[in-house]
Amino acid sequence: MSKRNKKRSTHSRSPSMVKRPPRPFWHLVFSGVLVLVAVVALLHAQWRDRPREPTPPPAPPVVAPAADGSALADTLYAGAATILDELGIWPDLITRTRRESGPDLIRVQVPVDLPLAVVNLHLTRYVERVGGQMLRAVEGASGRRVEMSCGFAGEATTRFLLERARRARRRTGQIAIVLDDFGYMSWDKRLIERFCSLSQPLTLAVLPNEGKVDAILQLAREHGHEIILHLPMEPEDPEKDPGPGAIRTDASDAEIREQVRQALRKVPSAAGINNHMGSKATADSRVMEQVLGELQARGLFFLDSRTSAESVAFGLAKGMGVPTLSRDLFIDPVDDRQAAEAQLWELAARAARSGSAIGIGHDRESTLLALEAILPRLEMRGFRFVPLSALAR
Repeated sequence: MSKRNKKRSTHSRSPSMVKRPPRPFWHLVFSGVLVLVAVVALLHAQWRDRPREPTPPPAPPVVAPAADGSALADTLYAGAATILDELGIWPDLITRTRRESGPDLIRVQVPVDLPLAVVNLHLTRYVERVGGQMLRAVEGASGRRVEMSCGFAGEATTRFLLERARRARRRTGQIAIVLDDFGYMSWDKRLIERFCSLSQPLTLAVLPNEGKVDAILQLAREHGHEIILHLPMEPEDPEKDPGPGAIRTDASDAEIREQVRQALRKVPSAAGINNHMGSKATADSRVMEQVLGELQARGLFFLDSRTSAESVAFGLAKGMGVPTLSRDLFIDPVDDRQAAEAQLWELAARAARSGSAIGIGHDRESTLLALEAILPRLEMRGFRFVPLSALAR
């Protein structure tokens, strides 16, 4: 071997054999702290961006118009979170800074599914309602930022900075409202007209054998609401009368099918069927096979009102290929407006969790008042009201 090669091999050394001085202990501690800070910051960002389930919020406060700029600043600083909550913007997305000199700053991270223009308009109306005025509103060139200045008598008291959030999205869903028992002889035209005047899509379940069926169908059609047949079916309690033409468990297959056909002829625009009473009939596989067979032939869906835990309707319909649904809750298990309002908020929470929810109510004034009060508020939060057929599958 040449001297050159010997020399080269003498100075060649494996990297693993090179000795390095040990890192100082403080360096390891500092690195650990940096990692911990990064993890905490990431978790905080994820927590802040996580939407909240809808809960019954307090109604927007009634505030007397401000008498001066200082009072206006106090009102806006204290009330901003409550007002923005009406749009589904939760507190973690709102930062408030009180300033001794100059206008207060309220910074809002706006969820990606909520247009900045909607927040702008909502805040502008609120400022005017409490006695202030919007002095200036400027949209950034990117369209992801709006700066608003408001005040009293031309002097700025508060700045709102609206910024598009990167990931935050409101927790919403689709809601179908079904209203049972339309068509009784003792119908109240004024009440039904008020139900039909609701701007949100409704599904009216109409009894086939009683009342002003044609008039109800006409009202629903004029206002764009969906109709389904509210089919009378035998209950477990023999003391309860489902009405004429009810599907009974002692009827033959042919009789059951003919009764379904007759009922559908009386409500010809029905997109589907749900049961009126029926705790006994919906638990009988033979009976439900005949009912569902008629729906299958017409391409109609079935909504199981779940008047009995023993109902076989949902599973049987799935097996037969009939589009089917099952109610999530009753809006008005008691005839009380406040209870119905609480149920509507619970319905929204279920829609937020699963993507959609179905609530069944009845033709009662307390239910109507609850719908009039709560549905617009849920819409503002991003919930979408749909006819029942939109959820049938």
